[in-house]
Amino acid sequence: MPRIFKLAAIDLDGTLLGHDTRISATNGQAVARLQNAGLQVVLASGRHYKNMRRYAEQLPGVNWIVSCQGGEISNLDRNDILTTEFLPAIRVQEALTQGAALGFTITAYGMDEVLTNSPWNEHLQFYSDLAGCIPRFCSNQEILEQPIFKLLWMGFPADIERTLQQNLVDLRVVQMVRTHAKLLEFMPLRVSKASGLQILSEHLGLTPAETITFGDGDNDVPMFEWSGISVAMAHGWPAALRQATYISSAGPVDTALSRAVDLVFEKHLVISVGVPSRITSHRP
Repeated sequence: MPRIFKLAAIDLDGTLLGHDTRISATNGQAVARLQNAGLQVVLASGRHYKNMRRYAEQLPGVNWIVSCQGGEISNLDRNDILTTEFLPAIRVQEALTQGAALGFTITAYGMDEVLTNSPWNEHLQFYSDLAGCIPRFCSNQEILEQPIFKLLWMGFPADIERTLQQNLVDLRVVQMVRTHAKLLEFMPLRVSKASGLQILSEHLGLTPAETITFGDGDNDVPMFEWSGISVAMAHGWPAALRQATYISSAGPVDTALSRAVDLVFEKHLVISVGVPSRITSHRP
């Protein structure tokens, strides 16, 4: 029996974005297909708001952004911010000190920019290519003087894996999630894409049961658990594949979201609600 869904939350990297960190025409059309069925589409990512906005602007009708893993929920122009959740300064200090001692390259997400205390190296080049922005170099003190949404350790996959196995981080005081083979992220406890979507859904007068979520990574698991149904990309991480209600068919990463949306309609999970917006394309 088809259900009425009113909200669709879509991850960026590995879901909406392809290997070139762009929105393919096919994925843009998939977003429009959801909107034309009456769903409001929101982007949900670990990326900074300023990085996410350029993608939202390519998708007519997308007005809400869940950024920094749920640390901030705002509208497209950021003149309506529903919440901001920052790491306690003492946790930022601990992560800076411990990360440096372990030899990791560090970036920190401030309110208006991404910062780093590390000299330029291959890890910062990797991050800049992935995120599409170059962190601004500054001192530890400057990082500590401003609110920080989250902090990242970047390194070689073997070093990241070794750190995870050694349980060097006290997870009772800070949340840690691996978002890439080369990345560990530290965030406030209880902050996730799910917590951000809960705040947004309440603001919009909606419920988790009326929400479909699309993603591929460990950081998508909380919103998969929260939403009415979820679809993981076929290339997704094991935890995401286990938690998702459905898994899309295999194929190129660049068109993964399109196949996931096809699956939703093929299974007759969605019926139109309200007045379709008839949005047919995304801006290049």
